[in-house]
Amino acid sequence: LKAKTLQAKADATGDLQDTTSTRDADQKYLDDLTATCEQKASDFGSRQELRAQEIEAINKAIDIISSSSVKGHAETHLPSLAQQQSAESAPALAMLRADMHVQAQARVARFLSKKGKQLGSRVLSALAVRVSDDPFVKVKKMI
Repeated sequence: LKAKTLQAKADATGDLQDTTSTRDADQKYLDDLTATCEQKASDFGSRQELRAQEIEAINKAIDIISSSSVKGHAETHLPSLAQQQSAESAPALAMLRADMHVQAQARVARFLSKKGKQLGSRVLSALAVRVSDDPFVKVKKMI
């Protein structure tokens, strides 16, 4: 009888320790989670306040721009250099980019060809020829 009582007491003590350690771990997790949630709620509130101020500033800017005291003064106060050039005389941005690409491609081809001759490398010479070829010739013809 005494052995059973001692065994039950030992089991109960072990269960108590397990339960206590589990409870402590759960409490720590809850504290961490609560702190994280409070921080996120605080951050959200401050971001919401910032967005409200931004919207208010944008609305004020719209009111100022659309007011009668500002309307009609764009021609005299804003630079209109970009609008003075006609569409035919000014190259489009895409054309400038394509032209830069062609120039860079030609420069790379010359460099590879020069290095190929210098080093006596047939691979570099072949690569120079391949780089100088325009891979979009067919596409450009279709356009």
